Amino acid sequence: MNSRAFREFKTGVGQANHFLITIMIGLDAVEDGAEKRESFNTTWNPENRTNSVVRSKKYAIKSALAWTVDNLDMYLRLCNREPRLYHDEESLKIAKTKHSVYNKFDCVIHNHSELAVSKFAYVDLLICWRNNSVHFDAENKLMTESVNYFQNIPSDDVVTNTYHLDVNQMLERFNSGECPTFKEAATLISMTIHFVEELDRILLRDIDQYRFLETSLFKLLKSEKDTSVFSFRNTTPEKRKKKFKQLFISAGISEDFYNEDGERFLDEVVNLREDEFINKVIEKRKEEEKKVEETEEV
Repeated sequence: MNSRAFREFKTGVGQANHFLITIMIGLDAVEDGAEKRESFNTTWNPENRTNSVVRSKKYAIKSALAWTVDNLDMYLRLCNREPRLYHDEESLKIAKTKHSVYNKFDCVIHNHSELAVSKFAYVDLLICWRNNSVHFDAENKLMTESVNYFQNIPSDDVVTNTYHLDVNQMLERFNSGECPTFKEAATLISMTIHFVEELDRILLRDIDQYRFLETSLFKLLKSEKDTSVFSFRNTTPEKRKKKFKQLFISAGISEDFYNEDGERFLDEVVNLREDEFINKVIEKRKEEEKKVEETEEV
């Protein structure tokens, strides 16, 4: 099972490499003499085709990096919206990072030590390279863990061999402020997708299922979706439980998702009326908000 946040991320960034390849092929055709169509009503007459193509390729690569980072930022933000994937403490830390995608990224990799440096080092490089390329006077530097990883990559490393990547040349380009090559950009984008996929699996594995399902159901009740599950009061608890699971499937929660906490939530909610459930959640959230306010005051 993947989260809604991951599905939105994959929709946004999943075709980034394909789009970048398409643009590169088109620019190669321009360099070979392709002209604009008459229906394209604009002025285009470069003094030097080759120079124009080279600059345009750099623009396309930098745009692809920016697009990927924006989608990564979207994913990390969505994970902190109800129903949250982060636990309470991590949620508060993420909220305090405000608009900094790098601080969000730093937060999650240090909160989840099992995230592989062989993946997040490339994401670290992607964010820093994008920031230095797009933002005026930016001088982002790689984390120590990332530098150590890149400096000690073994000869049989899967990523470098799969993508035929020269890490030393890539780091030289980054440190000198050059634009990544197409191969380097494509690798960074692919590794970002792999990183988010791994993070999503970890978050879903460690999630507070009781709270996640409770919040999911509360949101479903507020939406226009069919929530007639509470109307099956005259059936057995097992049948009511099945109806709730069917509703959750429509919300993207697979039938094999539930652990003990998830089953406990289902066992409890089948015995409640809709108004009882709603009032229970509202009161619980008020208590949570009060605790957060008290913590911030301290």
